[in-house]
Amino acid sequence: MKFAAPKSNHRSPRRTPGVLLFLFIGGLLCLFGFWSLSGGQKPKKPSFLEAEDRQLDHALHQKQDNFEIVVFYPEEPQEIVSTAKQQAEQLMTSLSTKNTEMSELPAAKQENPEPVLIKADYHTEILNRNTLSVVYLIQKKVGDQIEEDHWGYILDQQTGELITADQAFDQTGLDRISALFRDAMKNQEATHDLAYTLSFITASAPAAENFSSFYLEEDQLTFFVDVAVESLSEVGSNEENTQKNTSAMEKELRWSVDRNRLGSHFLLKPGVEEENLFIPPRTVDPQRPMVALTFDDGPHPKNTPRILETLKTYDGASTFFMVGTNVERYPDVVLQVAENGSEIASHTYNHPNLTRLSADSLNVQLNRVSELVNDLTHQQIQIQTLRPPYGAVNEQVKEASPTPLILWSLDTLDWKTRSAEKTVDLVLSQVEDGDIILMHDIHAESAEAAETIIPKLTEMGFQLVTVQELMEAKGLSMSPGQKIFSANQDN
Repeated sequence: MKFAAPKSNHRSPRRTPGVLLFLFIGGLLCLFGFWSLSGGQKPKKPSFLEAEDRQLDHALHQKQDNFEIVVFYPEEPQEIVSTAKQQAEQLMTSLSTKNTEMSELPAAKQENPEPVLIKADYHTEILNRNTLSVVYLIQKKVGDQIEEDHWGYILDQQTGELITADQAFDQTGLDRISALFRDAMKNQEATHDLAYTLSFITASAPAAENFSSFYLEEDQLTFFVDVAVESLSEVGSNEENTQKNTSAMEKELRWSVDRNRLGSHFLLKPGVEEENLFIPPRTVDPQRPMVALTFDDGPHPKNTPRILETLKTYDGASTFFMVGTNVERYPDVVLQVAENGSEIASHTYNHPNLTRLSADSLNVQLNRVSELVNDLTHQQIQIQTLRPPYGAVNEQVKEASPTPLILWSLDTLDWKTRSAEKTVDLVLSQVEDGDIILMHDIHAESAEAAETIIPKLTEMGFQLVTVQELMEAKGLSMSPGQKIFSANQDN
C-alpha cells in the first residue's frame, strides 16, 4: 500500500534574484487567498482510500457516516469475473454489517470516533487442476492504527465456479480435517466448551458440506466452519416465574492447518504421503461424563467399518478387542480402526478359555495378537489391554498376562438376544459415567444397535472413549494382570 506522493524526476532551471522575489510574493498572495477561501483551515489530506494506487471504479465502494469500505476483486481471466464479483459483494456485506453493528454500540457513540476506513485487497495463487486461490488482506484503519485480517476462496479458472470440499479433498482428507479441527477447538479456551456440544460435533463431521468454505495461502489451509450456538435470554420481569427463551445463532469458527498434514489427500496441491499411519489426536475432558464402548471377536469386514463410520461422525472412539485369526484375515480393517483413533486390543489369538491352557499355550494366546499388530503397523501400535474370552481368569492367567485384563460393567448380551432394539434399550436405560460396555462387532444386529447408541449417548452428554482414555481421564492406573471392570470406583 502506498501513501506517499510520487517524487518528481525533473530538475528546475536556475532563477535570478528578481524572479525569485516575484515568485515569493506571488506565492504568499496565493496562499493567503486559499486560506481565506477555506475559512482559515489547513488543506485537506488525501484519505486512506483516495491514496490508493488502484482506481475505485474497479472495485466495490461503500461510504457511510461512520465507515468507508472498498473491496477489490480479480478482473481476469474473464471466466472468473462474475464469481469474483459475487464473492466481493459477499465480503462487502459482511464488513458493512459488522461495522454498522459496531457503530451502533453506546461506547462508539459516546467517543464520537473518526470514520473507520477499510480496504480489502487480494492476491492470487495458481494451484493444480486449473484452480486459483484468491486471498484477501483486509486492512481496517481506525485513527492511526491499522488492523489486519484475511479471507479467501478457491475457484476454477475455466468455469469460474467455486471449488467445494468434495473437489479439493478425498474422503480420507475430510476425515483428517475433521479430526484435527475438532481436537484444535477442544484445546482453545474460547471454543473448549462448544467443542463438546452436539451442534459442534454435527457441524464438524467429516462431510464436504461442513468444510467447503476455505482457501490456501502458501502452505496454510484456512477453513470457515459455521456452528449453531444456542443462547438463553430471559423473558419477563417476574423473578419467581422467570422463563427462558432458547434461540439459535450461527457462530463462524476459523481454523488453519498445514496442507502437508493431509498428505496427498488435498487434491489441488498434494503433499507427500507419509508411510506411517495417520493416528488422529484426541482430547478427553476429565470433567465431563464418559463411557467406553467395547467390541469383541472382530474385526469384521462389514460390521466394524459401519461402527467406525458412526464413531467418526460423532467424534467418538472405542476399544476393539480383536481375535488374532481375524487380524490375519482382515488387516485393512485393523488399520481402519487405528486411523479412526480407536484402540486396537487383544482378545487372544483364537478365543480359548485361558484358564484351561498349559503355560506354553497360554503364553501364545496372551502375546500373539500383539506380535501381529506390531508387524502390521510397523510397531506404531502397541497392544496395551486384553480381554480374556468368556471373562475367564485365574491366578495363572493374572500372573502370565503382560497387560491389564479388561472385563465390563454393562453386558448388553447382544450375542444372545441378537436384537438391535433390545441392545439399545438396555444400554440407554442402564448406562452410567465410567461404564465399560460389552458388545460384539461380528453381529450385524450389534452394528445396527451401535448406529443408534452412539448418537444417543453423545446427545446425552457422554464422551465416547477408549478404555485407555477412560482410565487415564479418571485418574486410575492399570497394571499387568489386574482385572478392570469400569472406571467407577464405587464398583
